[in-house]
Amino acid sequence: MRSGAPIRVIVQFPATGEGRGELARRVAEAHADFVIGTISRLSCPVRQKLDLLQAVMAAAERAESEPAEQEGPRRA
Repeated sequence: MRSGAPIRVIVQFPATGEGRGELARRVAEAHADFVIGTISRLSCPVRQKLDLLQAVMAAAERAESEPAEQEGPRRA
């Protein structure tokens, strides 16, 4: 799916709680847009797309309710 050289992104982590909340909201929105776009491009019936979207949402809710693992920043 990828083509070309990888893109490096540097994110300045927000210093305030409000800034961290805004960053989290924007990241969640970008992830949601990606998932919806990916599912919408699948060549399957709409019902299957809806079922898949519901499964993704359920998995995200389960992951959100589980305790977060302690890990460092990911490196490409």
